[in-house]
Amino acid sequence: MRSVPSTEIRYLDGARVRAELPPGATHPRIHVEDQQCVLAGRIRKVFPFSQADQYLSIQDGAGKEVGILRSLSELDPETRQILEDELERRYFTPTIRAIDSLRQDGGMWLFKVQTQRGPAEFYVRNWRDSSAEISHNRFQIVSVDGQRFEIRDLNALDDRSQAALDQLF
Repeated sequence: MRSVPSTEIRYLDGARVRAELPPGATHPRIHVEDQQCVLAGRIRKVFPFSQADQYLSIQDGAGKEVGILRSLSELDPETRQILEDELERRYFTPTIRAIDSLRQDGGMWLFKVQTQRGPAEFYVRNWRDSSAEISHNRFQIVSVDGQRFEIRDLNALDDRSQAALDQLF
């Protein structure tokens, strides 16, 4: 007889979760007190846009879920910092503050932009397939090499940037 995987959600008590980053490790070691130690832990946002700091999936190195943490605020300061750093590394998305130029180049769109981390250039093959409106006037753009960029509020961009984007809409 075949076993059916459980669909029950296991919530973790943040007071019982500890994380450490051993020297040379790329992923944190996550201890769930008196239950489990995950050697190469992963943390994923269940609702990455609507509730970014809540409902976080703690997973093992194979992607199997250990449990759901309701909020980062439940954690001790050291564990919280380690997991926030891990989330920042995984979900880093430069925010486009201005578009310096946007032109077609070899059948793709070449974006030259200003982000919170400075200037960036990237190519987008097909605008409709490479962009998504994730909320009203908020867009996520995926470049041909898989890097994500975000425009938090289309209306907040300067007139020149909005005029450049008009080519795409």
